[in-house]
Amino acid sequence: MLQMPSKNRKKTDGTVSAYKTKSGKRYRWQAFVPENPFNPNGSKKRAGVGGFLTHKEADADMQAALANVRANRLAVPGDTLFKDYAQQWFDGQNLANATLQGYEKIIRVHLIPNLGHMKLTDITGQVISRMYKSLLRNGNKGRTTKGQGLSSNSVSKIHILLGSILQDAYLEGKVKQNEARHNPRLVKAPTGKNIRQEQVELNTWNLEQMKAFLKWDREVANDDFYPLWHLFLFTGIRRGEGVALQWGDLNEANNTIVIRRAADSGTRKGVKITKTGKDRVIQVDTETMRILLGMKIERAKLGPKFVQGNAYVFGTLDGTIRNAGDVGERWSKTIAKARAALEGLPHLTIKGMRHTHATLLLQSGAKMKAVQERLGHSNITTTLDIYSHSTETMQNEAVQSFMENF
Repeated sequence: MLQMPSKNRKKTDGTVSAYKTKSGKRYRWQAFVPENPFNPNGSKKRAGVGGFLTHKEADADMQAALANVRANRLAVPGDTLFKDYAQQWFDGQNLANATLQGYEKIIRVHLIPNLGHMKLTDITGQVISRMYKSLLRNGNKGRTTKGQGLSSNSVSKIHILLGSILQDAYLEGKVKQNEARHNPRLVKAPTGKNIRQEQVELNTWNLEQMKAFLKWDREVANDDFYPLWHLFLFTGIRRGEGVALQWGDLNEANNTIVIRRAADSGTRKGVKITKTGKDRVIQVDTETMRILLGMKIERAKLGPKFVQGNAYVFGTLDGTIRNAGDVGERWSKTIAKARAALEGLPHLTIKGMRHTHATLLLQSGAKMKAVQERLGHSNITTTLDIYSHSTETMQNEAVQSFMENF
């Protein structure tokens, strides 16, 4: 028999009632809740859930729903699929083009294939943990790396983005809690020191390996991208900064390069300011400047417009900025050929050239502050976090040397 609400109970308090089914007695709860959770004094609607085996279970679920109402969230999370909400979330973001492009790729390549078919309410900590394990084993979907595992750093970025999406879903009342942030017992996302060690230590060359590659690339492969690879390894500048370099940024008289801009990967042929928003001057060695000026002579053969001050050093044949993604693909092919030709040469990502330069600088005695300024990090903490393993290694070597001479 249906239980009627008590006269002294508020209209939004709700009631629990019993009803009969073929399987036996079941319980449901009902309550009047705001149609718009952010307007608690607005019009009301009836909400409820049935199918509970006991009065206690129904009442507990109702109390959780009423707690959502008091927190200006939906009383009963809906059946929204993750793929629909993720697209809605992405469409509402107002961020830099490059950031949006990165988010779009993570959502499209990793989150939608794994979670897109699921309701938001079905995404538990265990589901997320299984996804992370799968991504670490075989989550790479690149053309040349398909089937390989993602790095811990990449999985961490996916974890951070998923947490942001689910946090907004929580604030809108679509889920009871953010499982990516508030279920630490189940979610195992790579973080901290492990990420930094994998990101740097597994993606650097020693001096002999760097020399061997450059010699092969110049003398055997006869690679027309050799000046760019040399520049990356001898300056540590970012890929986007390298392709955005113009002839007017070079100063032959004092062997310096000014980093003023970077390619905007979110727009075709676009450029943007540097990551810190500031220009920085980089000192280069005589050989690096000689290689760049030699390239200028070759570019001049294409026409005077290719060597004007605002012409891109590594521009395309139509004079426009080269796509940073194309440079990444070219590097992947180059390193694959180099490893086939040079026995024992470790794999190196294109970002690994930047890490290699920084690590070799530190090992040669450069101060951490100088490396920070050269790489264009906004603060020295970032440099210390990334390259702490180098300073630890140098300390160990210093202690060993001290003891040998004691």
